[in-house]
Amino acid sequence: MLKLITLISSIIEPIVPCYADHYPEEEEKVYPYADFKFDVTPNNTFSDNNILAINVWHNLGTDIRAIEGIADSINAALNRLKHNDTNFFVSIYKNTPCRLSLPDPEIGIQRRELRYVVKTHRK
Repeated sequence: MLKLITLISSIIEPIVPCYADHYPEEEEKVYPYADFKFDVTPNNTFSDNNILAINVWHNLGTDIRAIEGIADSINAALNRLKHNDTNFFVSIYKNTPCRLSLPDPEIGIQRRELRYVVKTHRK
């Protein structure tokens, strides 16, 4: 799983700072950022079907252009991605629904959730 987390982080990090699971609690939040989590479902002895949820956060109030641009860039980098190395083969596709606009209880904070199906085949 660490190799998969490293792969996803290496794809998202050039677009926006990202964190696995959640933003570090000891740090003051700096926007924009993304965090991501996996829900792992074993498929068989050689592969897993993972649901990847990426939350993108921004603090621009009602100006959605920046957060939508970040979400578009992440989607362009991840959707239909195929990665093959000595550890595993990974394919990533959009889940349905893929992009959700979720309200945040704090006024002025925008959030988008992107969902993908990540199939991993161990070698």
